Amino acid sequence: MGFNMGSVKANKANRRRAVCCALGALLLSSASPRAVSVDDRAFLSTLMTDTWRCLEAMIEPGTGFPQDTQRPGGVTNTTNIGLYLAALCAAKEAGLITTEHGRLRAAKIVSSLERCKRMHGFMPNFIPVDLKGQKLEGHMAVSDFNKLAVGLIMARHTWPDLSARISDFLDRIEWKRLYHPENGTLSWGYNFDNDAPTGGGNLWLTADTRSAVFMMVATDAAPPEVWARMERHALCTPYGTICRGYGLGGLFLHAMDGLFLPETDTEVGESAGNLAWQQIQFAQKRGYPFWGWSNCYMPGRGYTEGGYLSEHVVTPHAVALMLDYYPRHATVTLREMVARGGTVPPAGYEGKSWGLRDSYDMKAEQWDERYLSLDQGMLFLAVANYLYDGMVRRIYASDPVVRNGLAKLTPYMTHDPDLLQTWKKRDAVDLTEMKATEASGSGAISLTLTSENHTGSNAITVKPEQGSRFSIDVNAENNAEPILARFSCAPVSLAGLRSLDVDLKLTAPQNTPCGYLRIVVIDRFGQERCAYIKLNGDMTTYRINADELLGIHLDETAITGIQFVAWTNPWFYTDRKLMTDRLSLELGDIRISSLRRNSAP
Repeated sequence: MGFNMGSVKANKANRRRAVCCALGALLLSSASPRAVSVDDRAFLSTLMTDTWRCLEAMIEPGTGFPQDTQRPGGVTNTTNIGLYLAALCAAKEAGLITTEHGRLRAAKIVSSLERCKRMHGFMPNFIPVDLKGQKLEGHMAVSDFNKLAVGLIMARHTWPDLSARISDFLDRIEWKRLYHPENGTLSWGYNFDNDAPTGGGNLWLTADTRSAVFMMVATDAAPPEVWARMERHALCTPYGTICRGYGLGGLFLHAMDGLFLPETDTEVGESAGNLAWQQIQFAQKRGYPFWGWSNCYMPGRGYTEGGYLSEHVVTPHAVALMLDYYPRHATVTLREMVARGGTVPPAGYEGKSWGLRDSYDMKAEQWDERYLSLDQGMLFLAVANYLYDGMVRRIYASDPVVRNGLAKLTPYMTHDPDLLQTWKKRDAVDLTEMKATEASGSGAISLTLTSENHTGSNAITVKPEQGSRFSIDVNAENNAEPILARFSCAPVSLAGLRSLDVDLKLTAPQNTPCGYLRIVVIDRFGQERCAYIKLNGDMTTYRINADELLGIHLDETAITGIQFVAWTNPWFYTDRKLMTDRLSLELGDIRISSLRRNSAP
């Protein structure tokens, strides 16, 4: 039995396991505060069981791979496979499945992986879930591929009879191809078409590429010093230090790898905990019923792009990822999500007890109709870690390769016990005392812009014209990279934003559709919100309503920049692209219209 109208019917055996867990087991970091009641732990146990039921139901029979959603067919992702393998190990340890059931599931996946096309041990991120028509082309991004390695490592520990086959698969991964000793940089992926690594830099510390860097160190493919060189861009915010990786996907990019690595009281954990605290306070300020912003499916729409998240759409898995930080606040929110119908199955799946659906639109009061394998996997593993005192991290750390990586990175992954006290104090705060702060009123102001440096003199030219106007000429011929026109302005507030009105017109005739421009609004911390303008030769003013701005600012009261982006080959939302090689524009006034809200949805 699962949830019914928000009530909890817990499995007694699982409840005993959750309450009476093995306290003497090896913990990879200091225990998180146990600030929830026995009833709350029973609630989480039921949520964990129901979520596992969902994951089990989404398996493709022929390959054993998890489907991307509950809908059969299509493609799956290497992250989906890795997270399912990890969840399979946790389900076995928690007593949700038998050892033999788990072994058979894992063995089928290993057999299917052995059939996959690979290059230097790498494989594409997206593959047909039934493996029919698989191709070795395009790019592998380590942000996805690395979780496959994590799940396999856990599986070879849990089912030793599969160890030799899994080790053979893992040993063929040439992590060293992604490290460049001549300059100490890392590549974010591999190009199968060119048989060459893709990109070169240091990678974000607070992103889901972190486990790939860990594997490079753990397998001696890269020196441990690469960890210290990873991009941080640490920001001193009112909520504490938050690393700039925040802009690339909300909470899950900060906290996903912490399901496996001991990070709650480390530099990464500090950033993740502070980002969650910012979200909690943002929700209270707005008067929203929930917090939990991260990449997910938006109800009735597609998957969110990078950090450009809808202010109205939250996702349960992001809340669950914070159970080790703020167990009381997270559990209260997850309970309320259940009470608001989050576990009621969508049409066609009546009677299923599959846990929480992927996301909730707080304005439309609408749950998405999908269960996403990626997000269900993260939610399940987060609850398992919390209820069973770091179970997932313990299994992962049992592997000799992982232990080697943890030992080498000891100087770089230092632990600060004071952070645990910070999380505990914040978790004790009564959020009902934080009232929505936006008062009623209205107003409109115009921005005074100053042109900044922009990319490539051959790609774009920005010139000031009479008054406050600028001419912008774009040459996108043979240029697949984003072309930027940046402008700065004196700090201005977007609190209570109603709309942005942008005076913009085409100054050269176009015989074909021009497509889209992105407009990016930047706060004093460099955090962005983005919207799209569909260019039209008959228009001179474009209105962007507040709901069309995707993303969440760290400080919406101090907007300091505007950026226009012309992109002929975007990696996401590929239909919203520039469709012409040359573009001439005149930028005039940008006006901010505010209508301060008395209450939020």
